[in-house]
Amino acid sequence: MERMLEAPERDRPGDEARDKAPWWHSLQATSTRRALLLTALGGLLIAGLVTALPQSEGAGGAGLSASAISLGPRGNATFDHAKSGDCLNWPERNPDGAQIVDCKDEHRFEVAESVDMRTFPGSEYGPDAEPPSPARIQQISQEQCQAAVRRYLGPRFDPNSRFTISMLWSGDKAWRQAGERRMLCGLQLPGANNQQLAFKGKVAEIDQSKVWPAGTCLGIDPATNQPTDIPVDCAAPHAMEVTGAVDLGQKFPGGLPPEPEQDGFIKETCTRLTDEYLAPIELRSTTLTLIYSTVSLPSWAAGSHKVSCSIGATLGNGGWSTLLNSAKGPLQINGQPPVPPPDIPEERLNLPPIPIPASDSSSSSQSEPDYSQSE
Repeated sequence: MERMLEAPERDRPGDEARDKAPWWHSLQATSTRRALLLTALGGLLIAGLVTALPQSEGAGGAGLSASAISLGPRGNATFDHAKSGDCLNWPERNPDGAQIVDCKDEHRFEVAESVDMRTFPGSEYGPDAEPPSPARIQQISQEQCQAAVRRYLGPRFDPNSRFTISMLWSGDKAWRQAGERRMLCGLQLPGANNQQLAFKGKVAEIDQSKVWPAGTCLGIDPATNQPTDIPVDCAAPHAMEVTGAVDLGQKFPGGLPPEPEQDGFIKETCTRLTDEYLAPIELRSTTLTLIYSTVSLPSWAAGSHKVSCSIGATLGNGGWSTLLNSAKGPLQINGQPPVPPPDIPEERLNLPPIPIPASDSSSSSQSEPDYSQSE
């Protein structure tokens, strides 16, 4: 469950043809990030209130974002030979150098399954069929790659993984001229500007937790005002700024702890880490919200035991405010600098408790509550 603290609202098979087309389309399937359903918050996001946000596991909600990646002959040869468990890499912004590499080395895509659409019934993928539209490609990715990745990872499938389910295909030209009907389902780590971030190791063997180094800013989708889980320059529009990470595995070395225990530990640790990150600036003066999540059972079973601490702000309509610059610098929220709330007078910080007369009842099996006044 996502948590938010101190959140003010804001406005706003046969022989393969050798001549392949030099295009790959990388389709990022619906992200496995949990959807942030902020519309239920309404006026509850006031200073000091912690609000639990519902989570939706799996990838059933969001749309796909598509990008075309131009590959040279080497890239197409790699596509010909790639199989389940292979890892592919290419130089940054130079995907024509794509090749199969050892998964222990840096790579940008891990193949879960090679799907040959020629084996499917019907005429949609027949020799005279037109190439699928972008919308249909998105549907194919959801229909084929979601299940393929689940089969591939097995119990190590994390529905809230920082890795996204993706599909690679060779494009319209290869579809028409060479009859290419194969597609590669797999996993990638999304980066800014539709680029794939390099990572080491097989996904099933590494921690898939959504954590980033402190100081990382996560982008915002301008169409939906929702976070993208993609690191961006903090000078660019973003939704959140990461202030630290909490490893629940160190505190709870056994099984998954109950959510209240998780929440207490994470809240305390994130508060401390955020204070240390921002010092000497106080979180209160930024008017931003402390945001964190707890770990679900499927994620814990998959080996993901860490959560990020972040700060951001929400809009009254369920979206997120657009931030510019770090909270440690000339921060802007929706184009305006934050207006810190007035300081709390010192004399109100240490008010004495109000004495409550002891109850005369001696038959009650429940202890009377001890009330005290606090701000």
